[in-house]
Amino acid sequence: MSAVVLYGPPTAGKDTVTDALRSVDQRFEPIIKLKQGTGRSVGYRFVDAEELEDLRRQSRILVETRRYGNVYAVDELSLTEPQHRGRVPVTHIGNVTDMRTLLQRAESTSWLRVLLWIPRNECERRSHARKDTDTPKRVAAWDETAQDLYASDVRDLFDLVIRTDRTDPVTAAKQIVYALDNAPVTVGTDALFTALGLSPDNGTVLRSTTRPHP
Repeated sequence: MSAVVLYGPPTAGKDTVTDALRSVDQRFEPIIKLKQGTGRSVGYRFVDAEELEDLRRQSRILVETRRYGNVYAVDELSLTEPQHRGRVPVTHIGNVTDMRTLLQRAESTSWLRVLLWIPRNECERRSHARKDTDTPKRVAAWDETAQDLYASDVRDLFDLVIRTDRTDPVTAAKQIVYALDNAPVTVGTDALFTALGLSPDNGTVLRSTTRPHP
């Protein structure tokens, strides 16, 4: 496999696990997403509307997402350039539609597809702990992500599911490295929803509280 995509709600640890991946294995390199808008700049390259439109015309935008009043996009070169240097690019996706779009448009890339998850109350706790100014929007995005999984066809979509409220970042990174270097078995729908604590029948949250690390 030549690239990793991390799917998950806000505060599930996508940035933290990516940093851990880089610390345990130098092959990994985060994709720098394009961002049109305001707010946090770490991990992004800001572009204006004109530059983003120019990249669209060149068919270089693999996927773009609108959230928090901003536009986030993945430039194809940010995926292929690290691969040419023997690196394993890592990107983050927040909804199933965008994930399928990315997988389809970057079809020549062999993806390891990882779902990072936390309960709703842990999302809120982490957002407060890192002093987000828009915690209600983060929690609403968690709700949207849970509904996204429930409403979408997730059969065989993920190779690995990690509960980051139960797994420390280094252990999660090592699990991803192992899966990358071996042939992972895709996660079935029932197993996926059981791991997340969601009901596949009605999309409701069965377990909203965290549990200690095993």
